[in-house]
Amino acid sequence: MALHLYFDLTTTLRLAEHAVSSAAHAPSFGENEDGIVCPGALVWVHDQGVYLMSSGLPRLDDPNRPDSSLVVYADGWNPDTDGHRRDVDLGGDDFAEHLHLTDQPRPLIGVLRAAHTRGYRWLHLTVTDDTYEVRIARTRRHQP
Repeated sequence: MALHLYFDLTTTLRLAEHAVSSAAHAPSFGENEDGIVCPGALVWVHDQGVYLMSSGLPRLDDPNRPDSSLVVYADGWNPDTDGHRRDVDLGGDDFAEHLHLTDQPRPLIGVLRAAHTRGYRWLHLTVTDDTYEVRIARTRRHQP
């Protein structure tokens, strides 16, 4: 069974714009190990909740949480309001996965911009035990 994660598109796009406009980025573990420069990404994180943040440096500060980066939690996955949740498709360990914004042939930043302009409201990640798929959605069709 798949897990469906929905992230507010307006805040997601704000994070993405920060990442693509930043001159420096925090690399993923794999990029760091391989000596590859991060091209700019949304960082999908599972630790205290499930959220996205910008890879851009300096980080995008959260005005409501001193010394913290701005994040957008998946709907239903904010530990402050939704409690601690688990799902088998996220595995047992915490992780950070980079969703690169400028990869060709269809750069994610362009998809996000166009979708926001057309009134879409959600970045939708469909997660299974061995893969994930990134989509854009107007509505949430699955319960958290």
